[in-house]
Amino acid sequence: MADKIVSPGVFTRENDLSFLQQGVANIGAAFIGPFLEGPLVPTIVNSQAEFQTLFGMADGTYYTPLAVQNYLREAGTATICRVAGVGGYTETAPLLLTATSGSVSASLGILFNASGSANVGFAGTSVSDRDGNGDFSITGSLLAATASLYSSTGSNIEAVFGTSAFGSKNAYVYGFFKNSNINVNDSHTSASVTVLGNQLFTFDAQEANTPYIQSQLIGGSRTNLFQFETIGAGNSSNTKVKVGITGIKAAGSINGSDYGAFTVVVRDFNDTDKKKVVLETYANVNLDPNSPNYISRVIGDRYLQIGTDGKITENGDWVNNSKYIRITNLNTAAPVQAVPFGHASYTLPISASAAIGSLIPAVTFSTGSAAASSSINYSGIDLENNTDNNIYLKPTPTGAGVGANIAFGLDSVVTNGTALSVGNSYAQFIVAFQGGFDGVNPATPIYSGANIIAGNSQGFNLTNSASSGSVAYMKMINALSNTDEWDINMIVAPGVIQSKHSYIANALVDLAEQRNDAFLLLDSTLAGDTVAQAVTQAGNLDTNYAASYYPWIKTIDINTNKLITVPPSVLLPGVFAANDAVAAEWFAPAGLNRGGLTGAVSVLNRLTQSEKDTLYEGKVNPIVQFPGTGIVVFGQKTLQDKPSALDRINVRRLLLTVRKYIASTSRYLVFEQNTAETRNAFLNIVNPYLENIQQRQGLYTFRVVMDNSNNTPDVIDRNILKGAIYLQPTKTAEFIQIDFNILPTGATFNG
Repeated sequence: MADKIVSPGVFTRENDLSFLQQGVANIGAAFIGPFLEGPLVPTIVNSQAEFQTLFGMADGTYYTPLAVQNYLREAGTATICRVAGVGGYTETAPLLLTATSGSVSASLGILFNASGSANVGFAGTSVSDRDGNGDFSITGSLLAATASLYSSTGSNIEAVFGTSAFGSKNAYVYGFFKNSNINVNDSHTSASVTVLGNQLFTFDAQEANTPYIQSQLIGGSRTNLFQFETIGAGNSSNTKVKVGITGIKAAGSINGSDYGAFTVVVRDFNDTDKKKVVLETYANVNLDPNSPNYISRVIGDRYLQIGTDGKITENGDWVNNSKYIRITNLNTAAPVQAVPFGHASYTLPISASAAIGSLIPAVTFSTGSAAASSSINYSGIDLENNTDNNIYLKPTPTGAGVGANIAFGLDSVVTNGTALSVGNSYAQFIVAFQGGFDGVNPATPIYSGANIIAGNSQGFNLTNSASSGSVAYMKMINALSNTDEWDINMIVAPGVIQSKHSYIANALVDLAEQRNDAFLLLDSTLAGDTVAQAVTQAGNLDTNYAASYYPWIKTIDINTNKLITVPPSVLLPGVFAANDAVAAEWFAPAGLNRGGLTGAVSVLNRLTQSEKDTLYEGKVNPIVQFPGTGIVVFGQKTLQDKPSALDRINVRRLLLTVRKYIASTSRYLVFEQNTAETRNAFLNIVNPYLENIQQRQGLYTFRVVMDNSNNTPDVIDRNILKGAIYLQPTKTAEFIQIDFNILPTGATFNG
């Protein structure tokens, strides 16, 4: 377009204001709370599929996965901060049930305490045979039941006690070895019980590991090479995937390399050899640290740990390329010719004396000709034909031994009368994980909805600063306080209720204020609390970095198709994300145009006009159910007491957006010369950006000053580049007043 317009006409031009300056990344909300599985450090996900791969499907157990699910429906990025158990628990004196037939004895069942009483075990429990066929009566201070060790009966120990830690018998079956060689139906078979010592799971939530992967026999012995470790932590990490090692090639067979090679296959835990579900494949990796195919380099070995103060410690050298596993405990001193050819023994799921541990049936392997009859079948732990092996894939207490378990080597597998050797196409094995732990007593109830108390919100004790749940939450809150490490624009912690969990609620407010770049969606009341209680809680805070909403909402969990009651913070992130997608952060995430709560079925309290007025005057944003219109957020106040522009969410979020953008882009000017050229570079970044916001109805007007007026010689001598930005944010029309004037016949309309 010409710089000067002279003659009449229509003139158009393009101003591309959609670009992002260097340094501005895709930013999303941070979700703090429990998940079924996943990493124990803040983790960025960029899609619903990636979230489900790492943290599992939402199943209604916890609020946080539902909140993420609603948010990612509208947004592209979220930072997931999984809160998991700290400190663990002590399983008090569990029972080992043993069958004896003739001179042979074997333990067939393990009962754990489900009474919820940490200091009451099964001491003094006794067992008596009923008919010599594996049925027995068990009595004690916590137990009084009749059951059978014969798995095919309807009264076996699983049927009587159940496998859930929330059963009604004060005990649940931690393990039931159904494939024992002992004939428990024999009339000469008797049952007995052993009260074990306390099982100490007194450690934080942790990832699962395989046994050490070991080499072929070299000089008559095997060498520990490395272990696989899961990216995610918790009980579920034990049975999420399994790892196969195949394509094992001897040293010197690959381009003259001194090292051998092998292929790592990550498979779904529940697949079979005939119907494999391969999740990842890493072909021709090796143990040569100078090779581009070095196993740690290809798969990854990086592991982050968060201290109670939020400080992150990084271990390992190579970024994790796998979504499921990493390499740990790699032996850099292993012989050059070593290749994976088996693994060390699996650990018992309990700690016990050597004599007692030896009574527990050992892990069985597929080692016969059937396992080696084709390249389809994998040797190693038999997960298809012997479900008893799954008992080993659990958390393992401190001090647990190996019992009767033995190491596995492919040279124990025979095909065509010959033991497998390195290079044989049938030489491949599968290995499973154990030791993953949630960090909490599995018998801890998970309270939600109106049942939430100070000592239990979704299974976490948030009573005070010293409570285990509070310590777990503070690890993530402290980690997020590092603005250089984690870039976020919103904070959500569903299940943290201000009225019950004030310590964590206040810590979340402090986090938002200290970061100065994120807005907090805070749940203030429980399901069923009154309007007056919501207003009281809002009155306890004075901040423009947070907002509170009322009441709770009923929604359908699309994963379970069940109607559930959730706090507002479960659905509100989706409202904010949708608002930003169709408009911008400086538009109000409220009203009929942008405040609809997708997925909401009903509200727990249908508000009257008087109740809406009371809430809004008390800094609480009403959630309203309009007939024929749906359920809508009908307020956008922050929790600030003082009347100002910042008592509205759209203005606060406008400033958060502008500050984050300008801070992110301006950091590239740090250490540049303090000259007019640098000042102009700043102005060329900021002015177009603010013009864009103005054109998109975020500002009435603005002014940016960075010149000699505020960069005096004294300022420059102190190595400071000073700027000033003046903004007039646009206001929302929250109150529309229309006067209807009735005029007499013959009246005239002025103007």
